[in-house]
Amino acid sequence: MKLTKVLCRQHIDFMFKRHWIIQGKRVPINLGIEQYLKEKGIPVQDALEFVKEEPPQREKVKIIGPYEMPLPLDENHPNYKERPCLTLKHTNVLLEGISQAQVLTKSIISEDKLPHRIEELAELPAPKSVHEGVKKAILNANIFDCEQKKLPKIKDPERPAYNFPRILGITDKRKNEILTNKLLHIIEKSNDSEVTLSKYVVNDIEASCVFDKDGDLIQFQDVSNILVTSNKPLKHELNEADASYIDIPDLYPVKHTVTLPPEHFYNESSFYPIQRSVPMKHPHTTWLHFNKTEISNIFETPVTPSQILGRSLTHAFTIASSYAKQLYGEDVKDLPDPVHINCIQTDGQRFHFCVFELNTLNVDGADGTKNVWYSKNNMKLYDSSRYLDGAPVLENYNPKVYGYINAFYNC
Repeated sequence: MKLTKVLCRQHIDFMFKRHWIIQGKRVPINLGIEQYLKEKGIPVQDALEFVKEEPPQREKVKIIGPYEMPLPLDENHPNYKERPCLTLKHTNVLLEGISQAQVLTKSIISEDKLPHRIEELAELPAPKSVHEGVKKAILNANIFDCEQKKLPKIKDPERPAYNFPRILGITDKRKNEILTNKLLHIIEKSNDSEVTLSKYVVNDIEASCVFDKDGDLIQFQDVSNILVTSNKPLKHELNEADASYIDIPDLYPVKHTVTLPPEHFYNESSFYPIQRSVPMKHPHTTWLHFNKTEISNIFETPVTPSQILGRSLTHAFTIASSYAKQLYGEDVKDLPDPVHINCIQTDGQRFHFCVFELNTLNVDGADGTKNVWYSKNNMKLYDSSRYLDGAPVLENYNPKVYGYINAFYNC
């Protein structure tokens, strides 16, 4: 049937709506049946009174579903505590960034310096085929992957009300997962079997650390996107006399617990994800992804470079301290032997290489035994990876980044 103006005059949806309104307001008509039944001696019972009767109690049947319903968050919850715990989760960052992380973890920092053994291994040349594999991994993560999801909206500061067309593409989470796993796979292939067989690799593993800081109960909840463990503890020879350190700053008038929301539902003990019975339980290198669509301030302000570095420090402290508490108990303060751990944080383009030495879990004040943090920041793996005139192009590849990743794996 041809769609004409006469046919468009009949709006079927409007007709149904009007018909529904009329039918919904219908009033029952009294036909005198009740009076007729009473004359015949037939009892009549009001339907509303019949409905008010309580139905018989029936035994509830427990249906097996995909997951159990969570318990209500009230005072009867098994994890409820009256004392609040100030919690930092893996999707949040600290307001003061690296300075606040120093105060919370009682750490001194050596910037742009890594242990001498790592610097030596990073200078070793790699075969040309290895770098070609790294370049292919970058292109696979940024261009060749087939994921098509809505990317964040484009905003123009000069025209904040203008709506740009939505773009479909590869999410930052997917890019980081592909790139880091392929890089680790290339390193495993290029190393001896003895080195590879002495390590485990696990993905998206959770850890938490609970500790006291100047009368406040604090908890770090973190997720290691890739955790490399080894059959023996990691040890670094650190020449503290040759390095210059940034001492623990004074945050006054800001308190060190700012932007740490209190929670009453938590576990009082720390959690290291690898059991003690596992032979390769010792943490070696943890990989941390910075996904712009997931990581944010609690006040929804843009994340600063200092906050990104602070996230690396708190993450390494969480993994190292939870491991130390598994070894020495929850009440340990100064460790008999320091715990070392490597940390690599990346957004898919920039890499932060860090080494953390955990010496104490007594983080009160700024005096006494301190933890040490070595870092080399803002190393770009490449400048651009995109299509140019219909061809995939990788611009300004930096081979030094792979050298440091390989050095962290083999140290």
